[in-house]
Amino acid sequence: MFLREILSNHFHSVAIIGMAKNTGKTYTFNQLVTEGQRLGIKMALTSLGLDGEERDSIQFHKKPSIKVYPGVVVANAKVLLLESQLDYEVMATTGVYTPLGEVVLARVLSAGTMVLAGPGSAQHLASVKQRLGSMDIDLLLVDGAADRRSLSVPLITDTAVLAVGAEVAWDRLQLLDRLRHFLQVLTLPGLDDAEAEKVFQAATEDVKLVGLAEDGQICRVTRDEFLSRGAVLSESQQPGLKVVYVRGMLTDAVLAKVLGSAARPASFTLVASDPTAVFLSRGSLARLASQGVELCVLRPLHLSAVTVSPFHSRYGHADPIGLLEDVGRTVHPIPCFDLRLGLRYRPAKEEIDAVP
Repeated sequence: MFLREILSNHFHSVAIIGMAKNTGKTYTFNQLVTEGQRLGIKMALTSLGLDGEERDSIQFHKKPSIKVYPGVVVANAKVLLLESQLDYEVMATTGVYTPLGEVVLARVLSAGTMVLAGPGSAQHLASVKQRLGSMDIDLLLVDGAADRRSLSVPLITDTAVLAVGAEVAWDRLQLLDRLRHFLQVLTLPGLDDAEAEKVFQAATEDVKLVGLAEDGQICRVTRDEFLSRGAVLSESQQPGLKVVYVRGMLTDAVLAKVLGSAARPASFTLVASDPTAVFLSRGSLARLASQGVELCVLRPLHLSAVTVSPFHSRYGHADPIGLLEDVGRTVHPIPCFDLRLGLRYRPAKEEIDAVP
């Protein structure tokens, strides 16, 4: 089963994120809920806000409902619990508020569907997750938004599932190109240097760059200095600089200034806080590779699986088998599924030439 494979890795919280709307994110979420119910798992469910957006009224929401079963705990806006017309018992309040009111923790007592509107930020989600930790929950499922903001959610959970669909791009080559770029950022490796990580985590809010030399010397560049100075990485001032941390967003403009510095070290490791802070184009990532600069993050994101949906809101349905094979090859060795067909991508066995 789809969920059984995730649980075999001892994960206790999973976020479902999408590359775009209409990529099968809610279908994937519901499949995980259904499989969890069959396995007898004690589940908690929540969402990043309401469809990833803050709404002034429930009258404007169009988010699909999710399946719930007796015993499931939900972290949801109370007004949506009432709207569901299901039986439930409120177990605790959270102190986290949305435009739909406070998010409460409730145990569902009857089967049905409901719309989820949970914490609106990763910080508030972490607070709710902590509250759930004392409720004997085996698995927390988080319905992430289908936009860039949802990428912060997997950093709170143990792992993530990515929903990819034809809606991202009807053209096959364009879809796969966007997927490769998305994955390249999403799966950036973590920094394998505990001492450097400790230094970088201690950076104050006014700092933009922190450099660490081979001899342990530290140089810091404030945001004001970064904007005003030309050579932001000065080897003459800080020889042996090997690891550089960019605090905050790492954009093409920031990277251009770092790499364009005539005084920068010949080769170094560039570190961002996490994949949600990396806003680099394909061209910038290629430039890093060509100059031998390794890019990594302090907080890497774990991706357990990818699901595919052939639906396109304008053109109908793509060939589901072809889409599964295309996406499966692109994301391999990450498991890839078409949950509607009940299929998993399996790479063709490599032919082995006999050696006399």
